[in-house]
Amino acid sequence: MKIFFLIILIINCFLVQNSNSENIRPVVLWHGLGDSGLDPLTMGKLKELIENQLPGVYVKNIAIGNSIAEDSFNSFFKNVNEQLEIVCKMLKEDTNLTSGFNAVGLSQGGQFLRGYVERCNDPPVYNLISLGGQHQGVSSLPRCTALNSTLCKIADDLVELGVYEKYVQNTLVPGEYWQDPFNYDEYVEKSVFLADINNVRSEKNQTYKDNLLSVNNFVLGEFLADTIVVPRESELFGYYQPGQDNIILPMEKTDLYIEDWIGIQQLDNEGRLIKISCPGNHLQFTDQWFNQNVIPYLNNQIN
Repeated sequence: MKIFFLIILIINCFLVQNSNSENIRPVVLWHGLGDSGLDPLTMGKLKELIENQLPGVYVKNIAIGNSIAEDSFNSFFKNVNEQLEIVCKMLKEDTNLTSGFNAVGLSQGGQFLRGYVERCNDPPVYNLISLGGQHQGVSSLPRCTALNSTLCKIADDLVELGVYEKYVQNTLVPGEYWQDPFNYDEYVEKSVFLADINNVRSEKNQTYKDNLLSVNNFVLGEFLADTIVVPRESELFGYYQPGQDNIILPMEKTDLYIEDWIGIQQLDNEGRLIKISCPGNHLQFTDQWFNQNVIPYLNNQIN
């Protein structure tokens, strides 16, 4: 009789474990500038880390292109709005994501996944995690980290042409989230991506706000020694006070927050806007840090 009950107990434990594995919410990753979702040494390693911590989880790395080189090139020079259209279709067609997923964006992938939530969100994002994302934009390209230095040189040359020139806005990805603190009106008028998803224009898109408010948590990760993102406070929705580049307004003092253009004030008031920090430079986190600070937001199940 004891053996019978022991067998039943073992079977039940196996069924529960198997059920938990099948119901764990999938994860979607979007890489940063110059990286690739197809690179086994970067995004592939992060995928493995998550899979090891959450056995049975489905992890999808977003890649725009069929090779590392193509995906990396597109991270520099393919219009973000076109990228988002591709990704919205890609994720909707992935049957593993039908019931929703957790999203982790690295560097510019952070604001791109926020753009996915605001514009599409079908299938829906549960927890949105941004690590080093430039949510209020950047004011310079201080140091390019792409493996292909030619891409960095072309990007610098395009900036020299004028970041708000129509050709540059439609071609240079960092230009599409560039916010010149000395030319705020021009940014509002001509930015083809960031000004739109941040709802800075007089006519607000209520769907953007409603969609962002639908996430369970919006996690913002800041790198405290960041020398890549200028200003690094953009990672937490902070930015320069218009007209100069010395005084930086924290998120709570910006019009975007005070007037709640996209819902981050409401998320904050409801305890669903989470700030985390890492002591290193841009995206320089350890496996231990990721396991302690990010995995808890990925360890949840679809009911």
